[in-house]
Amino acid sequence: MRIDAHVHYSPEEGYVDRLVEEETRLGFDKVCLNGADWSVHGEANDAVAKAMEKYPDVILGFGYLPLGERGPEAVQELHDRGFRGLKLIRPRSRYDDHAFYPIYQRAEELGLVCLFHLGIVARTPQDREYDVNNDRHRPIYLDTIARAFPSLNIIGAHLGNPWYDEAGMSCRWNPNLYFDLSGSSLKKRPPEFFRSILWWTEEGQYRDPEGRHAWEKVVFGSDVAIEYIEDVVNDYQRTMDAIGLRQDLQEAVFGNTMANVLRLER
Repeated sequence: MRIDAHVHYSPEEGYVDRLVEEETRLGFDKVCLNGADWSVHGEANDAVAKAMEKYPDVILGFGYLPLGERGPEAVQELHDRGFRGLKLIRPRSRYDDHAFYPIYQRAEELGLVCLFHLGIVARTPQDREYDVNNDRHRPIYLDTIARAFPSLNIIGAHLGNPWYDEAGMSCRWNPNLYFDLSGSSLKKRPPEFFRSILWWTEEGQYRDPEGRHAWEKVVFGSDVAIEYIEDVVNDYQRTMDAIGLRQDLQEAVFGNTMANVLRLER
C-alpha cells in the first residue's frame, strides 16, 4: 500500500479531483489530506470532510486544530466526523506545554494520529496575529509528548529541519514517533546526510526499543502543490537508492509504515 501522509487542502477550484487523479497516477492508494490552509481557516476542515465523502477509499482526513484556541472537545468533534488524525502547526506555546496535554490524551484515547509541523515555518500575512515563534516547532518537544503518551502515534514533518539531530535521536528512542522528509531537505542535503541521521539498523546495541531499522520510522509525505508531487517522489527514491536501502524498507517508507500507524487493513 502506498500512502501520501502529508498533503494540505487548497481552495483552488477542482483541487481535490486533480489531487486524487495525480496521486492515483503515481500509484498512491491513500492520501492524508489536512485542513491547515491559512486562506480559508476553519472552512478547510469542512472541505476536507467533503473530500472524504467524495473519495472515501482514497482521502483520509486530518483536521487542523489550533493549539491554544481549541481543547479536547475539538478532538472529539473531528473524530466523530470521521477524521483519522490531527494537523498541528503554529502553536501559541511549545508543543509540549502541559496545557495541550488534554488534547493529546483525547487523541490517544480515540486512536487519532498527530502530524506536527516541525522547524522553520513559511511566512504568512497572519504571522503577527498568530504570534509565530519557530522555537516552538522543535522536534525535541515531540520526544516529551511521545514519552507522556506512549500509545499516541506521532509524525514530525520535515525531519525537524533544521534540527535534524534532535529529530533523529528522538525517532530512535520513541517507538511511536515517526518523521517525513518533506520540505527542502531532500533538495539541499545529499543522500549520505540522511544515512548519518537515520543510521541504526535492526541489530546491535544501539537499535531502537522495538528493533526496527531507522527507515521503518520514515513515512512519505509530499507537502507540495499537485504539480510537484512527482518531483518529491523522485527525491525520496533517489535518496533511498543512493544509500542502497533495501526494497522492503523502501516499501515501508512509501506506505507500509503509514498503514501501520493508521491501523489500516492491508
